[in-house]
Order: sequence, then C-alpha cells, then structure tokens
Amino acid sequence: MAEQREEGTEVRSLVPKKGSYSVVWNYFGFEECDVDQFFPQDHTAEFIAEGLKEAISAWGLVEERLVCITTDNVANMIRAASVNNWPRLHCFGHRLHLAIENAMKDPRIDRAVGLCKKLVSSFSYSWKRKREFLAAQKEMKLPEHSLKTECPTRWGSRQAMIERIIEQQKAIAHVLSSDKKSRHLIPTWQDMLGYMY
Repeated sequence: MAEQREEGTEVRSLVPKKGSYSVVWNYFGFEECDVDQFFPQDHTAEFIAEGLKEAISAWGLVEERLVCITTDNVANMIRAASVNNWPRLHCFGHRLHLAIENAMKDPRIDRAVGLCKKLVSSFSYSWKRKREFLAAQKEMKLPEHSLKTECPTRWGSRQAMIERIIEQQKAIAHVLSSDKKSRHLIPTWQDMLGYMY
C-alpha cells in the first residue's frame, strides 16, 4: 500500500476511523489528526492485511512480538489475519452480542420490543406529548428521564430502552390514556411480562 503525499505532508493509510478518537488511540498517544487518516482502497482482505502491517510499523510495534489479533466475524478481517499469518481471537463482545441477539428471537419478546419502539417513536415526534410526559413525571415524582431508543449498533441499547419504559410506565400510561388514537400503545400486563423474558 503506497503512502500518499499532499503538499509535502505525509499521509499514512492507517485505520478507517474518520471522525472518531478512540480510547486506544488516546492510550498510545496518537493525535486526533492521526485518527483522521483514510483507507482509500477497497476493503478487501489483502488491503486490510497490508494496512494492518503498516499500522504496526507506523506505531513502532514489532510484528514478531504480536500475540494475536482480535476481530469480529467479518470475512475480510478473518482473511486479513490469515493473509498476515497472525493468530486470531474472536471478539468476546461480538460473540456475546450475537448470542444475545439469537436468544432474543422469540415472538413474545418481538412484540414487547416492537411496542417499546412504537412508544419511544410516539413520544419522540410530538412536542405536545413530550410536554405532557414531563408534566406527568413531575406530578408522579418520577425521574425526569427521556425515553431511550434502540440502536442496533449500540450493545445494550435495547435493554436500556426497555428499562426506561418500565421506569416511566405510569407517566407513559397517564399521557396516552388521554389520547384516543394512542391508547392502544399503553403497555398491558402481558406486555410487561414480555419485557421480563
């Protein structure tokens, strides 16, 4: 992978994390501008393997002292480790996330999660409902927390969404009970049991 030069400035093709500044980068003392490098080639295993070797070299690490590389289950990352003949470990976090996602494939859970998403959506897009929700929280002396939405790439966001719905159930029911069009969204005891599975 050839290095690129812009007006006499060396630009290394390191890690495609434009706009992010991770704890790992901070720990190793890299500047934010180091993070803003790019990976101009296709994300094939061969280019990734070469980019990883460049990163190790640029960081002053010795490849022979590499114990292993941890990756998710994406084919090009698995192949890149193989191309470099590096030992690879599956990322425990990814494996755990996949196991949880697999375990969540249950119609009862799907119904409960679907209802939570509809609830969050109905409060997110209505300033009037948000205002009534805040008033109900104050009246019922509940924590003045907003509802949380699930994000597939944020592990634990589904649990956080459900926990917040359970925490705010009384305020939600109070607001929705006054709106004929939204009463069907009020969680029933069957829905609450679904949250607990």
